[in-house]
Amino acid sequence: MIPVGDYPNPPRAQWVTRVLIGLNIAIYLFISVPLSEQRYSQAEQADPETAAVLAEMWEWQRPHLAPQGITPQQFASSIDKYSVFTFKYGYRPASPSLLALLFCMFLHGSFGHLFGNMLFLWIYGDNVEYRLGPVAYLLWYLGTGVVATLTFAFLDSASLAPLVGASGAISGILGFYLIWFPHNYVKVFFLFPFFGIIPIRAYWILGIYLVLENIMPALGGSGSNVAYGAHIGGFIAGMLVAVAYNQIKGALPAPKPERLASYRPGQGGPVDKAWSQSAPAPVSRSDDTTSEFEKEIRAGQMESAAHAFALLNREGGSPPSPDSVFRLAQWLYAESFVDDAASVFRYYLKRFPRGDDLDRVHLGLGVLLARRLGNPRAAREHLHQAAELTDSAQIAATAREELERLT
Repeated sequence: MIPVGDYPNPPRAQWVTRVLIGLNIAIYLFISVPLSEQRYSQAEQADPETAAVLAEMWEWQRPHLAPQGITPQQFASSIDKYSVFTFKYGYRPASPSLLALLFCMFLHGSFGHLFGNMLFLWIYGDNVEYRLGPVAYLLWYLGTGVVATLTFAFLDSASLAPLVGASGAISGILGFYLIWFPHNYVKVFFLFPFFGIIPIRAYWILGIYLVLENIMPALGGSGSNVAYGAHIGGFIAGMLVAVAYNQIKGALPAPKPERLASYRPGQGGPVDKAWSQSAPAPVSRSDDTTSEFEKEIRAGQMESAAHAFALLNREGGSPPSPDSVFRLAQWLYAESFVDDAASVFRYYLKRFPRGDDLDRVHLGLGVLLARRLGNPRAAREHLHQAAELTDSAQIAATAREELERLT
């Protein structure tokens, strides 16, 4: 089985993930591929720096090559330049280097190695980046990658084999994903026993990755050249940091999307972000559209209600009840559809300026603007409104706590 995508996705493109993928691909195309096709000439082998690296590589490989009658000169002439490059800049536990500790995350041994890592980063990285923000995401990507490499080094401290690849850092991102998005669906392509794509909850896929694909082979003493220790170390590091974030900044409810064939992945949530940017929906009577929204709300089918609400706003028509709009906003907030929830809260404020839930709407919008959307100035206005309008001591206290966080 091969994962090929996930949903729900953030409402907009996450550029750090894309830049990391582009950088890894560029290094492979412009460094790995050209160097892998080149060999050292006799004159290049005589260069003191090159000769020293080749001699060190020979000492590492001698137990395997000398019994076959291969001489150091034959070895030096047969080795490709990329192997020497990875020996210098891959992380070797027995000969550690700070530069290699970071640079090894951007080197890959083959196209298959690169493709698998970048596929996983593409699938899982955007949600984690959206939750962390671009700067923190980059720092923790590198940080969990360093932890992964050091875990590998701790488990095999005498090794001269260079560790390369982004899988340790990506395993850290998977750890974040498991804590924050366990109920998301991962679209998995099956070749056997049946052919097709099936959505499976993320906790199953990531559990298989951690336990069956890494912990069990590591405990079983697999002879593979896969760095299981690095994967495990990075994954656990990502989980621990995600848990720490929840403790420090407050846990957000994990999204629990329904498995609906009508869900359109890649748009960030069931409500169209702009409500008017997508292709026109099939024409229907506005009253029927409003009734459909209210019906889905009463039935508790919130994702279908969100689709109906988007359709209602594109077509116009009689406004729905304020209670139904507030229930939809609450659900979007709980499911971490941040931009969509903020849009529905704003809709409520515009349509129902004297609604019964006005204080809670101001509070919810204020929290989203402060914690998730990076607009503290607007957040303060809504939080002050919540504190002034409410008769609830709990809402007032929560609004004041959020205001103190912004000072």
